Amino acid sequence: MTENTDRLKKKLSRCSKGYALVRGIVAHRVFSLFYRKIQVIGKGNVPRTGAVIFTPNHQNALMDAICILCTFNRQPVFVARADIFNKPFIIAILNFLRILPIYRKRDGVNTIDNNQETFDILLEVLHHQQAVGIMPEGVHNKIKRLRMLQKGVFRFAMKAQEYSGNQPDVKVVPVGLEYSDTRKFRSDVIIRYGSPIEMSDYYDLYMKDAPRAFKLLQNTLSAKMKEGMVNIENEEYYSEIECARRFFEKDTLQRLGLKNDGEGRLSAQQHIVARLEQLAAEQPEKMRILSADIKEYAELTDKYQFRDWVIARQPYSLAGLLLRSLLAALCFPLWVAGMAFNYLPYKLCALSSRKIKDPQFASSVQFVAALVAFPLYHLILAVLACLFVPCIWGKISTIILLIPAGLVAFQRYIAMKKLIARYRFFFAQRGKNSDILRMINLRKSILEKML
Repeated sequence: MTENTDRLKKKLSRCSKGYALVRGIVAHRVFSLFYRKIQVIGKGNVPRTGAVIFTPNHQNALMDAICILCTFNRQPVFVARADIFNKPFIIAILNFLRILPIYRKRDGVNTIDNNQETFDILLEVLHHQQAVGIMPEGVHNKIKRLRMLQKGVFRFAMKAQEYSGNQPDVKVVPVGLEYSDTRKFRSDVIIRYGSPIEMSDYYDLYMKDAPRAFKLLQNTLSAKMKEGMVNIENEEYYSEIECARRFFEKDTLQRLGLKNDGEGRLSAQQHIVARLEQLAAEQPEKMRILSADIKEYAELTDKYQFRDWVIARQPYSLAGLLLRSLLAALCFPLWVAGMAFNYLPYKLCALSSRKIKDPQFASSVQFVAALVAFPLYHLILAVLACLFVPCIWGKISTIILLIPAGLVAFQRYIAMKKLIARYRFFFAQRGKNSDILRMINLRKSILEKML
């Protein structure tokens, strides 16, 4: 055992006040700003004490771990691919965030020896009744499909359970993560904590027939994880089903009478996927026609750079557009103030991910950049306000409004883009563009065939 391994064992096996402070004051707030809507389901399923292994699906690199870190009041230790642990400064940050390296064959090192140190630390963490997080799929991928779970997570869980035998101890909590967009700032995320799997229930079988126990655990965890995510298993029509899931979520919510909360939205998306996969299996000719319609609709919206909501909310009136334009003009000073307070760190965060080769790491890099840039920039502005703003109420108002002004500015920016899209659609429709009429009819036809 190396000195560093021993140090990390002691450090990560207990809760850190410094970590809790940074997460509560900085990370949680940046996370709440980074995502427009954060919807958490099943928080009551997670034990607040004891040895817990979080097992989320893996679509969005480090953000998958951060979603758990920022929505549940525990301090789990996660593992991440070792190639990002490439500089002492980055290693220090990741270790502070309770993230350890996991090595792969492609990393060109003795993976067994190196990973053994990480697993020894994680076992120590669980023996001290703390939490860890492992991505059981092994690798991340933007495709909305649960890949085969690696048996390493079950070997590790049972190794930890050996400490207590067939008495309740280690629990595996399935986590489903659903992102509206894995790359965009102010997108949405749904986080669903499933009911825990008690490792002691499988311990006797594990002692008699380990492969059978692992296979049973693999099937059980896979089924529970699929309950909390969008899982498109049909490969032939994957793209069309994914488009339908994005385009028609709100229509499905209304038609099924579901609430517009995390559980309702997830159920609506899962309903769309299940309906189309059923159609593909039972009525292949009908699915072939529907698939062609969805593909054509997606191509037309891309051609004219319209989002689905533009077509869904039509028709538009000139009076309504002019009223929105007046509101935009009135809000222009707020937009300018918000941009002045927040443009520089926002731009730095956007630029930070431009050269990232793996697109699924984009939001992770942006989040880490935001974690540093926004607090530092706002601290500088707060100091300047204290020095140069004349009255005490002016100083206080400036400091308080720094973050809200940025959110208002971003909302106004999005509202302006939407207003321009409405104008473009309005004039294209008035100009009797045949493609516009085709999009309207296609959308209506797709909904009728789907539901």
